[in-house]
Amino acid sequence: MGPMEDTSPIGNTSSMEDTSPIGNTSSMEDTSSMEDTSSMEDTSSMEDTSSMEDTSSMEDMDNKLRDENGESDLARADDLYAQGEYEEAIAAWERAERRGAYGFSIFYKKAQSLRRLGRYEEAVASLEKALEVESKNADAWRAHAFCCSQIERDEIALSSAERSLAIDPANARTWIVRGFALHRLGQYERAVESYARAIELCPMGSDGRRAWNNRGAALDNLHRHEEAIESYDEALMIDPFDIYPWNNKGVALGILSRHEEAVRCFQKAIEIEPLYATAWKNLGLAYRALDRDQEAEEALSRARELGL
Repeated sequence: MGPMEDTSPIGNTSSMEDTSPIGNTSSMEDTSSMEDTSSMEDTSSMEDTSSMEDTSSMEDMDNKLRDENGESDLARADDLYAQGEYEEAIAAWERAERRGAYGFSIFYKKAQSLRRLGRYEEAVASLEKALEVESKNADAWRAHAFCCSQIERDEIALSSAERSLAIDPANARTWIVRGFALHRLGQYERAVESYARAIELCPMGSDGRRAWNNRGAALDNLHRHEEAIESYDEALMIDPFDIYPWNNKGVALGILSRHEEAVRCFQKAIEIEPLYATAWKNLGLAYRALDRDQEAEEALSRARELGL
């Protein structure tokens, strides 16, 4: 299957790497870049999945149990968050909590900071507190789904994504998160449908690109490689400098024994990101399939130098 970004490879299946015919290794973007070897755009890239920026109204939901010191900590936490100082922001929110501060925006923003630091278990716990306060917030349910997907709680991620969609069914990003969870659960047909819905809602932009790429990865898992290639091409029309669909397209072409074309795709991914180890490894395997052994060994050696 092709790289699904975000985030965290859909099942780390990606990696054409281990196969000597370039096998089903596409990357799904996570919904963040799942980048790792399986480019399901992880979902890190999914980072914006729940924009904290939209939380101006959340301030109104904060409980009034804050004392003056708590108020000061909250203001400082917000400033630190805006500056990208997430560790310090978390510490300030926790001080405010200890002094009695309580409210949706505190737990939600703290969760967003934890997510940005890759502390997904803690982010899930903070989001669950936020949802106790405001159970009908679609952004919080989507963020909860995303964080659960990063720690392989895929059934819970799917449930949370569906809770979010029950509140806001027109959010393309949530359909991507749902597709990501389904993909990781091996429910590829349903994942394709979920990505297709995201594309209907947002055919262009970063969400459209992720949806097309991840749709291709799911199609690869269904052995529908020609359709997968069409999806990767759509993603590349949106962003020709995205390494994931280039790598994934190369994987699909390799499966179809179109190795010369696969080589060009992997070379393009490497041209864009010279440190993309997965593309180096896949390039080596494609060269090997063409009996270009010296070039294969050079590419595979470079992949090993980069950690694969």
